[in-house]
Amino acid sequence: MSGSLQSLGALVQGEGISALSSVGTVGGLLGSAFGSILATGSWSGVTFYAPDTDDQIGRRVTQLLFPGSDVWRYQDFGQAPQIMRVRGLIIGDDYVIRATRMRTALLTAGPATLVHPWWGTLCARLMEPATISFSDRAIGVARFEATFVREPDASTSGGLFSSIADTLQNVLTQADSLVDQATLMAQGILSPLSVAGALASSVSSVISAAYGVWNGLLGSAPVAVQTAAASALASLDAGVAEPTTNADTTWANAVVTVLSAVPAAITNAVSGETTTAVAASTAVVGDASDTVDASYATTLLLSAATSIGSAMTTLAASSVTPGTVLALGVVTRALTVSQALAAQTDETYASQPDALTSRDTMLAALDDLTSDIEVMEALAAVPVMALAQAVVDARAAVTADISDQLGRLPALVSVQVSAPVNAWLIAYAVAGDTPSEVAATWDDLVSRNALAHPALAGPGAVQALEPSS
Repeated sequence: MSGSLQSLGALVQGEGISALSSVGTVGGLLGSAFGSILATGSWSGVTFYAPDTDDQIGRRVTQLLFPGSDVWRYQDFGQAPQIMRVRGLIIGDDYVIRATRMRTALLTAGPATLVHPWWGTLCARLMEPATISFSDRAIGVARFEATFVREPDASTSGGLFSSIADTLQNVLTQADSLVDQATLMAQGILSPLSVAGALASSVSSVISAAYGVWNGLLGSAPVAVQTAAASALASLDAGVAEPTTNADTTWANAVVTVLSAVPAAITNAVSGETTTAVAASTAVVGDASDTVDASYATTLLLSAATSIGSAMTTLAASSVTPGTVLALGVVTRALTVSQALAAQTDETYASQPDALTSRDTMLAALDDLTSDIEVMEALAAVPVMALAQAVVDARAAVTADISDQLGRLPALVSVQVSAPVNAWLIAYAVAGDTPSEVAATWDDLVSRNALAHPALAGPGAVQALEPSS
């Protein structure tokens, strides 16, 4: 057993508690030996550390016995309730405050979000009364034990259209999960009761760098995008004031709100609704009468995510707290990518290659976010498992959604012409068996190949949609 694990064992058993004096606040814990080996979870937004959990999984089986017979039968009544017993630690100078918040969360009726250290984000209910315990032999630590039951997965009606809706909803669900995990990470980073000058300076620098990225990109964006994002950009420029006290997540939530405001406003403009489907905090209002093309919005958001990653890397190189800058940079990039995921669900594709290109672009953005998480983890010592898993889940959801659409999209054919010909000839050659499709094929052919004149297509390969597919 390593020295760190031995110390943790003593801590959990109520011995060697003097080690906590070197841990300090929750922010200090994240960078300590304890923080590196404890798994992070949350219930209704209240975070905790869970050294161990137990799950009860199985089926409801009844054994049928018959008098005078050694033969018995079984009857399966379906899945048994999935019970999870969690033993958590709330550690830090603010442990009483956070234990109070946990008490309030445990008293709240109905299902809530349980971020399980190993199973990820779940919808669960408190199964029976929980316990929260304090001890004068463990100042700075509150322990709790709670038993949760997973909410059963919602059933679907089945059929073609239900499967289509399921893949779309799954993308939005995973985008929302990405927002949740980024928010929890920001709350962990910005949790110290006493806000050091270096931490406040890092937050201000990250917000300024994000403003610089968005201000540059929006300068050449269409008027509709600029209008939709104007208020959010102004909020980002104003920044967030350093708090005098930091006893809860108010400061962290305010930082997440301004960092997510511009991408959320762009997603609003795509949907034409007053609030985005995936929002990190305060709802951002867009202009419902002036919508934005989903493909353009997705491209803009992914471009911003890439620029934010580069800007934060540059900023961290000259910062006295590079780990904090990189961690907040990952939060900013994750919030931006989550909005790109939501915007992409509104895209319509003309052909299979178009859908595959969009898919590959989004997967590359998620891979880049994963790389940033790995680099940040080495410097910041912030728990990243939940966020990394959210990225993996989002990747799978995008792949499933695009794959589901491919079978309903036309393929592309490549027509080789040795000399310039009229595009109408190619359109009739491709779609002549279905005369009603000729005009649409011609329109797509002209735009897809960027023909300067429709009568001069070629020479070389000319791409055209195949209506029969």
